[in-house]
Amino acid sequence: MNNQDADFFKTFKTQINKHKFTVGISDLAKTTGVSQTQLRYWEQKGYIHSQKATEKNTAHRFSYGTLMRVHFIKAMLDEGFTLAAAAQRASEHGTQMEMMRIFVTNAFEGVEERDGHHMINLGYFDEAHTKNLYVYIVDSQPHYRVYPKK
Repeated sequence: MNNQDADFFKTFKTQINKHKFTVGISDLAKTTGVSQTQLRYWEQKGYIHSQKATEKNTAHRFSYGTLMRVHFIKAMLDEGFTLAAAAQRASEHGTQMEMMRIFVTNAFEGVEERDGHHMINLGYFDEAHTKNLYVYIVDSQPHYRVYPKK
């Protein structure tokens, strides 16, 4: 991986870690299929949270995590859950999503070409930091390999 790629992945990880991916309420409604009125109600009830913009227009912005939460709540509502039950299940699911975010921001070391495959470097495989774990995808299936540290 060259320095430009390394800088890109470092910036990417920083952005994910800081939850800088945000959308306005109209984009959140379009993306999720949940009306703006419903979203405002969910926010009022504390099921979702926005980030108030620092700009003068005081528009609310929603994080990527909130977008995923809204998708999950809507899916649970579509399956027949009450709003309260759907929000509770989303909270439980949110813990798993936060674990994934932490994994991606801490383990993801970039993409490299090895043995004819584009592979994701998942960081150290051993406590001694002598080996790295890589994953590559073939036919939508992950395959793993361990290589000595470069």
